[in-house]
Amino acid sequence: MLTPLPWAVVVGYVIVFLVLDWASFIRPLQGLNITPWNPQPALAVALLMASRRLWWVVIGSLLAAELLVRGLPGDLVVVSMAAGALTCSYLAMAAALERKLGDGWTVSTGRDVAWFLAIIALGALLSSVVYVGIYAAGGVLPPGPLWAALTRYWVGDAVGMTVTLPILLVAMDAERRDTLTHTLQQWQWWVTALAIVALLGLLFGAGGDSFNYAYLLLLPVIWACMRFGIAGAVLAAALTQIGLIVAMQSGPHQDVFVVELQLLMASITTTGLLLGVTVDERARKDAELRSSLRLAAAGQMSAALAHELSQPLTALATYAQTCEMLAGDAAPQTPERRVMLIDVTRKISADSKRAGEVIKRLRDFFQTGATHLKACDLNSLVAAELQAQQRRADASSIRLSSDIPEGLPKVWVDEVQIQVVLRNLLVNALDAATARGGAGDVMVRVGASDSELVVEVLDSGAGVTPSQALSVFEPGTSNKVGGMGVGLGICRAIVEAHGGRLWAQAGPAGHFCFTLALDGDDPPAQTG
Repeated sequence: MLTPLPWAVVVGYVIVFLVLDWASFIRPLQGLNITPWNPQPALAVALLMASRRLWWVVIGSLLAAELLVRGLPGDLVVVSMAAGALTCSYLAMAAALERKLGDGWTVSTGRDVAWFLAIIALGALLSSVVYVGIYAAGGVLPPGPLWAALTRYWVGDAVGMTVTLPILLVAMDAERRDTLTHTLQQWQWWVTALAIVALLGLLFGAGGDSFNYAYLLLLPVIWACMRFGIAGAVLAAALTQIGLIVAMQSGPHQDVFVVELQLLMASITTTGLLLGVTVDERARKDAELRSSLRLAAAGQMSAALAHELSQPLTALATYAQTCEMLAGDAAPQTPERRVMLIDVTRKISADSKRAGEVIKRLRDFFQTGATHLKACDLNSLVAAELQAQQRRADASSIRLSSDIPEGLPKVWVDEVQIQVVLRNLLVNALDAATARGGAGDVMVRVGASDSELVVEVLDSGAGVTPSQALSVFEPGTSNKVGGMGVGLGICRAIVEAHGGRLWAQAGPAGHFCFTLALDGDDPPAQTG
């Protein structure tokens, strides 16, 4: 982003930069003033990500820090060259981060974290090379090997930016800033912070250099990540880093202790970032899934209503045309014609009522899972649906047969919803038998098994493999032209809401079989 920033931000940046430089100016490497932890480069990179035009502010801050905090390690020309080279390195990091993270600067996926860490590591290495190289060329050499100074600068910058830059990027984004504020308002966060402080006190309070139990610091950091995502990760990492800096200042420690602290901080921060973005990414996916499921449910409801209303609407249109013909005929109204007209209007009323009932019951089911149970004769329900599909079967040369014994007990079901299920199963069976071509068969068998009443719908279609039989109830698996693949999934949901089961399997003689099992005992609990 190349947008101008208000002067208040620029002045605030300079002040914060100098304060951070002063706070982190501990255990400097003699001659080059290289410290083991440098958070201020993160501030510079964040400013340059906000506006590249403020490069001069970064150079000025670097020079001011050398003059006011660190003391000039060399002449002013060398110091100015080093400040300019570091600014170029920060500009390169800002450009790379903006390119990989996008305009929002969000570290929101594992891939973003990988790019973030890689850019920080390479950028810190570049900064160490130009800084140490320029001072070495100017005659300012470290007391030890050159590679030791390079490593110290590289690790200090890398760890400082890894810890500090994420919290700055979060704070610069309005939405994530609100998340950060919300996290700080949660009592769980303060319990986590107390645990981090307590562990730091136990591990380093006595000034010991033992790292035997340092891994325990991962526990509260992991908890913060799991509970608050990336916001918890950056806050926990920042608090842990502050505690480790205090431990570093608590007494005289060998350089190996400082290196161990830096490596520990790098491990904790990397783990926290990866876990935090994973938690946030999962939360986003869950939200997207819930939204998709709501849309899918709406789509299924629309498809189910369209499917169930197509038949009564077609019948209503036919009845209306019949009424129009009877009423418009010039012949005198005889008692037979009057009876026929009354019969047609009654059918219109009955089908309209049935359509309205289907809409109401399916709407209730999709919204709340409600079922309106009453004792029903399953044989009568099956026979009614067979009669309704007989004309279609005759037109397609499909032999529609049934095996319905007498004396079966009644079942407690929502009559309208179970009719929807039976109709869908019969329609699917007729479609399968018709698609194969030639004369086909569809058979419906009703029987009792243990405490269940079982309805089997068999067709002579092409059949499916066992794996396909498992997936026929999944949304979107329809192979019909124009089909949405939602009817069978709705049927299974309705049956399960009744405490029953619905499954598909290969039947005898190459037939495909849908099996519906309903409890034939006492009525299940009413829902809705």
